[in-house]
Amino acid sequence: MSTVENAPSRQPVRLFSALAIAVSWFILWCLTPGITDRGPVRLVVQEDTLVVFLESLIAGLLVIAIAILQRTHTRELFAPSRQRFLYVIPVVLALALPLHYELEFPVLLYIFWMTVSVFWQDYLTFGLLQRHLAARLPSRAVIPAVAVLFALGHVILLPDKFGLLPNPIPALSMLALGLLLAWLRHRFTTMHLILTLHLSFYFVFA
Repeated sequence: MSTVENAPSRQPVRLFSALAIAVSWFILWCLTPGITDRGPVRLVVQEDTLVVFLESLIAGLLVIAIAILQRTHTRELFAPSRQRFLYVIPVVLALALPLHYELEFPVLLYIFWMTVSVFWQDYLTFGLLQRHLAARLPSRAVIPAVAVLFALGHVILLPDKFGLLPNPIPALSMLALGLLLAWLRHRFTTMHLILTLHLSFYFVFA
């Protein structure tokens, strides 16, 4: 049987594989530090500052392990380029953060939390998820699929902020952000610009 004849029969397998990857991504997404007040750390710790620290520490260790297991893709996502110099921007913003910081957590904890959380979200979503879906879905479907999953991750776990009702605008803003970041990942192939933009946002508006 020819390769052309075999192609349609492989399509359901690829779609099932893409669905399994999406489910795996969502399970990991649920471990994003601070994204929900019903995380597993809450089963043993109740104090908010300690919860945020432990969730960030666990996510940080997990993402290091995942990056090692996915080392080939990780090298591609963080390949040397001039965009690496953009990291100077969030570093400077982090140094200036104490000048305008107004949140309840200690500023150093906030910097640690946001750095781990942003890396965790972006590396898993626009790095690995997008990379693996691109190998299984039609090219035109990858960016919308990643953006929809990114938005759903916020809608499901943060319904008070991003629920579709009564005001769908916050959820649609997450969809728009997902489309932008997924397109940037496709356009530039690395994570440098995405991480710079995402981190800078949290360091400016804290």
